[in-house]
Amino acid sequence: MLLAATCAALALLCHPARSEESAFPPDATSRSFAALRTTAHNTHIAHTRLVIEGPVVLARVRMFRDDLEKGFKQKIAETPAGLALVGAHVARQLVVRADGVPLAAEVLDGGPDQDGDQPIWWVLIQWKAAKPVVALGLKVHVLFDTFDDQQNLVVVNRQPGDDRRTLYFQGGDRSEQVVKF
Repeated sequence: MLLAATCAALALLCHPARSEESAFPPDATSRSFAALRTTAHNTHIAHTRLVIEGPVVLARVRMFRDDLEKGFKQKIAETPAGLALVGAHVARQLVVRADGVPLAAEVLDGGPDQDGDQPIWWVLIQWKAAKPVVALGLKVHVLFDTFDDQQNLVVVNRQPGDDRRTLYFQGGDRSEQVVKF
C-alpha cells in the first residue's frame, strides 16, 4: 500500500499539469511562482513541493534556468551530465533530517521545462528514513551562494491525511526549520 501511494505521489510530482488529480492543488506559493512567468523575472526563487508518506520523503524542486546558469557560470546542457550537475547541487543544498537523523538524497529524475515563457529546471529527489517520519528538519539553501536575495519556498504535504505546511527560506538565513506531525 505504501509503495503504491508513493508511486502515485511520484507521478503527481512529475506531472503537475493534471491539477485535478494532484495532491497539490494551487496554493498561494504556486500562484506567486506562476505570476512571475509572464515577464522577465528579477526575483530569485526556487519552489519545492515535498511529500512525506511513512518513511519516504519525495521532493520536486523547480528553479529558473538562467539563475542556475549564473550560479554554475555555464550553460546547463540538456543531457544526463546536465541533470547530474543540477541534481548534485540541489541534493547538497536541500538537507533533510527525519527525527534528527540525516537522510541521504537520491536524485530520481529532472530536466528542463517551460513555465509560461520562463525556462526552468526541475529535479526530483527522494530520501528514505528507517521509520515513519514524525519530525522533518529542512535546510533549503538552493542558490544561496549565488544570490543574496534568493528565496526558497517549500510546501510540505504529509500523507495520508493531506497535512500541509509551507516553509520560507531566504538568502543569508542558514538555519534549519523543523516541521512536526
